[in-house]
Amino acid sequence: MRISIRAVFACLSLFAATATALADGNQFKDYPSGISGDFVVYRDFTWKTPTWVGFLEYSDSTWGAFALTPSTGSRVAVLFSSELDGDNLVLTGQKIISDIKPEDSLAVNYLMRLLPDLWSWRHAGTGSTLSASEATAVSGKPRSGLIPPLVRAGVSSDAFGGAINLIFAPEVPVFNLRGIAGADGSAALSLVRVGRIRSGGDSVFFNFAPQGEAKSSAPFAPAVGRKASPKTVNGITLKLDDQWAPAGENVFFLGSEAAIIVDSLDLSLMQMPEGDLPLSLLRLFSVSGPDSWADPSESAVSGTAKRIVVTNLFFDGAQNVLNRDVKVCFPSADGKSCVIVSLSVRESAWKANRAYFDALIP
Repeated sequence: MRISIRAVFACLSLFAATATALADGNQFKDYPSGISGDFVVYRDFTWKTPTWVGFLEYSDSTWGAFALTPSTGSRVAVLFSSELDGDNLVLTGQKIISDIKPEDSLAVNYLMRLLPDLWSWRHAGTGSTLSASEATAVSGKPRSGLIPPLVRAGVSSDAFGGAINLIFAPEVPVFNLRGIAGADGSAALSLVRVGRIRSGGDSVFFNFAPQGEAKSSAPFAPAVGRKASPKTVNGITLKLDDQWAPAGENVFFLGSEAAIIVDSLDLSLMQMPEGDLPLSLLRLFSVSGPDSWADPSESAVSGTAKRIVVTNLFFDGAQNVLNRDVKVCFPSADGKSCVIVSLSVRESAWKANRAYFDALIP
């Protein structure tokens, strides 16, 4: 039996339909933004108590937005209609779809102001490309040359207290906005989740809740005296040992600690400009689901054009655990297909045995 992850790959064609070639220089307005159904959620540090705001792009004329302040029990959800006026988004109507109290009008007005600002900043023009050291300082890790650089743009905003710096990243959908920092460098807005609504509706967006604390896992270490048991699937030889049990010709489990799935992808589904594959794969594999949420600060791409590695850290809401997700992608020589080796492993096991897991996939 062959287990497929092709249902996940089907989303690639949706992204491809709106992808545009990246401009030379630092024109972040030419970064591919997203597709209908993409959403972003930010921690908003401008409020006195912990608050989160989110924006869902149904289309460029219909939006969903929420503001959540758990300590006060305030959850404001609004639908906006809009029209474009050049590089400006003009709101033409609104519908509040949540129960609100009189004091929640502040949050409604805030969302009404912030949405057009985020749109206009995204389409405003150029910024300055961050150097390698600056990008590392912002991301906490080196940024791969396989994807376009981070860009900083300075603007003034009364809502954020004056001069602010916007950090744009092409892998972030909707506004390409990774975060906002004040003039003193302190965080004003910080990305915490990206996702895409499915056919089941938009509850995955409007029911957002801050991530809880993951429970600790029992220590894991590879067994002593294990014997090599390599497996070859789709031309890729996995350096497994006898601890790994097959669950199909392309699926292998290491107890409850890890799983590996191997599958292939027809790249003609992507229909994207040449050179966008690493970025497209990073965006696809970093999308949160209804019960599994990726930490944007941990999303990364590395490797080479012949071996693209996409790494994420997912919080499993059902089991309350953290899982490291590593997808190693091998494009064919003719560029028409790609073999994807997907490794999912408990974060505690990953941290304690990084060299072991790294050696599994050539």
